[in-house]
Parts: sequence; structure tokens; C-alpha cells
Amino acid sequence: MSKVDIDNFPCLLLVTHIDNTQVLSGNSFAKQFLNVCFEESSLTLTDILSKASLIFYESYLKPILISNGSCKEVQLTVIANGGSRIPAVANICLVDEKLFWAVYPAEERDKLYQELVSARENLEQKTEELTRLTRLDPLTSLLNRRALTTDLTKIITFIRRKYVPVCLVLIDIDYFKPINDNFGHEYGDEVLSKLASTLTNVVRESDLVSRWGGEEFLVALYNTDIQDAQYYCNRIHEAVQKITLPNSKKLTVSIGLAALEPQDLRDEDVIAKKINKADNALYKAKNNGRNQTQLG
Repeated sequence: MSKVDIDNFPCLLLVTHIDNTQVLSGNSFAKQFLNVCFEESSLTLTDILSKASLIFYESYLKPILISNGSCKEVQLTVIANGGSRIPAVANICLVDEKLFWAVYPAEERDKLYQELVSARENLEQKTEELTRLTRLDPLTSLLNRRALTTDLTKIITFIRRKYVPVCLVLIDIDYFKPINDNFGHEYGDEVLSKLASTLTNVVRESDLVSRWGGEEFLVALYNTDIQDAQYYCNRIHEAVQKITLPNSKKLTVSIGLAALEPQDLRDEDVIAKKINKADNALYKAKNNGRNQTQLG
């Protein structure tokens, strides 16, 4: 192959010394890319590789080249004409004490890679957002029924190994139908949103709050015994009554409370049975005059 043929290669072809890193020769593409005359300069790898790439060469590539005789598809950063830093891919082989380099500028590939990384990150963010949205009730932004059930199942699995008290609190707005009928469904939705905010402000980060359906809300109190749960329910009653209706009456709720005891965890259907127990307690609260908590 003639020198003319070598000069026509669209990549940097370089020869360097293994010990002193001096650049001994290069093709026309390399001369133009680096803006040097190899015959008249004392160019070394220090002049054409970024600091990070030079450290990578000295600490990693050079030992491999001495041991194996070659390296393929090595990612480096080359200092081009004008000082610009260009990502590149290099194949290198060692013959006697000389290193033969074929260095391919990879700006376009690097841009494409960055675009792919960015596209993947955007896709992951959108996937996370869609996953989050599928777990939330669109009106209140609380967990929906399915998400609460999924998370509660995980808690049950954990406390079967190491018991922690958990209480379920089922909450229903008193006289919600008259609120919708008298003030409109839009105001009814506003009441649901206000109650959701109230519940969120009362609970801890370790608790689960969900819109269970319609005007019902279900809260799972983690690491909470029945006495602490009753105190929590009293706080709900107090906080909810700060919501005033257009007719100047205060909003009230009825609550059914059920505790997950250690013996309950032997039952595979423990969640459904405990929610049903809380539901029965809720109906008891309704039948006893509303605006109260009953134990299931």
C-alpha cells in the first residue's frame, strides 16, 4: 500500500513510541486534524490526548498493550486543531517498541449516543410518571383502591416475618348525597378534595391514604396499635369539622376501625376480611348517629 493510499484513510493513523510517547509519524488526515507537521515537531501523546485519556492510557492501556499486544475500540478524547476536544475510538497494536494507532473521530456517534441516552431518560421519566398516575385517584391525587391493596399486601408480607401493629381506618362522609344534591356535584368533588388534603395532613409518611371509592377513604396506619389509632381517628373528626359547608354546617365523617392482630396474619385473605370488619364497624357508626368511630 502506497503512502498516497494511506493518506486517503479518513481517520488518524499514528505511530508512537511505547516508552516516551513521542509521535513518530502520521497520515495526512492526522496532520490536518491536529494541525501539525510530524517531521518538524516533537509531538507526544500529551499534546493530543486529554488529561483523562492520558491517565487512562498510562494506567490501563499501556499495561494491556505490553501484555496482549493490542487494544480494540478504546474510547478516548483527542485534542484537535484549535484545542477542541473530540470523542474518538481507537484500535492500537504494539509492534516491537512502536504503537500503531487507528483513531476514528466519533463526534456524530457520540451525539447520537447522547441523544439515545436522553431519549431513554425521557422515556423512563414518562414511564415513571405513567406508573405514578395509574396508582393515583385523578380527583384527590391519593392512592387508588388498586394501589392501596398492592402496597398493603407488601406490608402484610413484611409483618408476617416481623410483626408490627397495623390498623385500618375506613372513613365515609356523612350525608354526602344531600351535599351533591343541594350544592352540585362540582362542590361535592371539592369536598372530596378537601377531605383528601385533611387526611394527608394528619397522617405520617409511613401511613397509606387512599380513596377507596365514592365518598369512602381507607387509611392504613403502620406501626400503630388500636389506642393510637383511636387517637388518630379523633384527630380526623376534629380536622374534618373545620370544613364548613355553604349552609354553614360543618362536615362530619363516620369511621370504622379494625386492627391487624398477629393471629390474623395466618389467613391468606386477611386484607379483605379486615377491610370487611372495618366496613361493618363503619355501618355501626352510621346507624348510631354518625360523626363517630366504631371498632370492628
